[in-house]
Amino acid sequence: MMKRCVLILLILVLGMGMLKSQDKYPVRGTVFVRDGKASKVSLSILLDQKTTRIPVDIDGNFTTYLDWDKNYQFYFSKPGYVGKKINFSTTVPGDIEKKNIYPYEILVELFSTFPNADTTFFKNPVAKITYSNKINDFEYDLDYLLIVKEKINTFQKQYYAWRKQAVPQKKLTNNSITKAQEAKALHYQKNVETKNSMASTSAQSKVTHNLKVPVIDNKNQFGLPPLKKNYTDGKFIEVYPLKAKVITRVIIKNGAFQKVFYKVKHNWGGLYYFVEESPNYYRSISKYNFEKATKR
Repeated sequence: MMKRCVLILLILVLGMGMLKSQDKYPVRGTVFVRDGKASKVSLSILLDQKTTRIPVDIDGNFTTYLDWDKNYQFYFSKPGYVGKKINFSTTVPGDIEKKNIYPYEILVELFSTFPNADTTFFKNPVAKITYSNKINDFEYDLDYLLIVKEKINTFQKQYYAWRKQAVPQKKLTNNSITKAQEAKALHYQKNVETKNSMASTSAQSKVTHNLKVPVIDNKNQFGLPPLKKNYTDGKFIEVYPLKAKVITRVIIKNGAFQKVFYKVKHNWGGLYYFVEESPNYYRSISKYNFEKATKR
């Protein structure tokens, strides 16, 4: 009888925990460490002057659950590396069905400190994430991101210069690009985001405004077949030769969580990388982040 009561109590406690988690917004992500490993990476989340530590595994992956209508600050750090802050607002319009908003993916890259490194800028957030009515999902504040991008690029160039002198015998990967290439990349990114917004806007005429569902039934935004519903745990690579470009889709499945990445290679030489944040929105990421995230 006692064992039965304990079992019933345990079931009730677990059930309450599941209901509580359903009332929160799941955010997951990966921390990449440039020229290093993700061991000893720390994630602290600040809310209302209270700090909570979130576990980060040896691969840099983490998952957390946020309360709605709050303003959070994520702080990523590692001994010997420059920490980064990201502001995340979970405030959404009252007519939005929150349970239909897809979990958000955060990709963060940490660089090690070096002599005479000016890290003053990184006391400020490197990104701001808010809800967008255009895509019915959370996204980076692109205007703010473009402002901080120049400062981050300057720091990265200084880092590469220091690494080249500190480790002359080692060939380093420098992902810096020319202004012309960067302009093309931004134009392509905006073009993809514009198509995403148009698809989302078109869908709103067919479904209720507060419904967050895939709006492209037969093909996704890149013109690919839809994702399968039965991926098992592991890594899956799908290559699609299309007109004037080749798209590689990489699916990383781990239990209930699934990450989808895209490499878009155009015949004219353009090469771009994206992470799918929802069926209607793809965020541009760096080659380094793509390779780190899909390396299994």
